[in-house]
Amino acid sequence: MIIAGTMPIKGMDLIKGAPKLSNNKIIINDKEFPVSMGTGALIGASLKTMEYFGVENDITIITAGDIGEGDGSLKIYDELREINDDLTIIHYIKPKITKIKEVDFSSKVIGDAGGMYAGKAGEIGDKFYMFFPDVGELSFLADEEASHPAYVRGFISEIDDKEVPKLIKRAYNQKMPKQMVIKGKTDYIVEDGNIVDTVGAPLIEAMECIGGTGDSLTGIVSSLIAVGYKPTKASLMGCTINRKLGEKIKAKPNTQISEIINTIPEVLKEMNL
Repeated sequence: MIIAGTMPIKGMDLIKGAPKLSNNKIIINDKEFPVSMGTGALIGASLKTMEYFGVENDITIITAGDIGEGDGSLKIYDELREINDDLTIIHYIKPKITKIKEVDFSSKVIGDAGGMYAGKAGEIGDKFYMFFPDVGELSFLADEEASHPAYVRGFISEIDDKEVPKLIKRAYNQKMPKQMVIKGKTDYIVEDGNIVDTVGAPLIEAMECIGGTGDSLTGIVSSLIAVGYKPTKASLMGCTINRKLGEKIKAKPNTQISEIINTIPEVLKEMNL
């Protein structure tokens, strides 16, 4: 499995290699990164999930520094023009329509954050295997005129969870992946534009306040797919696992995402996976 995404470090050159997790630090080619929200949380959750199944060495990271200027993102896009893996996640990256269209989609490519934005804006969402929007990002996917979440029209962006089914239908009037997980108070598991399942319990309100829980969910579900679970089953299990993590550690608004991620193997064991 390949995880491609930027780190908010100005001037950091491209790094490609196998990650390790030690003392809440991700280590790639002797370079250390914090397990925090964003790409770091995604990598950490993927490592702990894959570690449980004994395949943590099957992860490759492609990252570079980017603080919004797009320099690191361009380096990552260039690496994705030829993909030699069964599953790739394109995560935090500056959306570039011309560059996303050059990505090798011959294998499964999952889009989240900037990778998802670029796919939608480039009208190639159907080339992706899966998207992971939250409710706000779903509004962007549903707005046929928006090229970025910041430009979603007001009548679409001012929504609540009750309107999620309508937004899903509207999003699928455009080019979307077959699979989608909408993250929120209730998680919606979608296939071909249809809601096939939902996960609403356990409801741990504090999880909404903790940066990185959406990234960790993407990492857990993607890793379950990587080890052989079908996408709908992996989505149902992953959404449940992410919620049980909050329950297990009695999450509070000031809980760190690293504490949640380190508990993944314990919850997987309790679920007899």
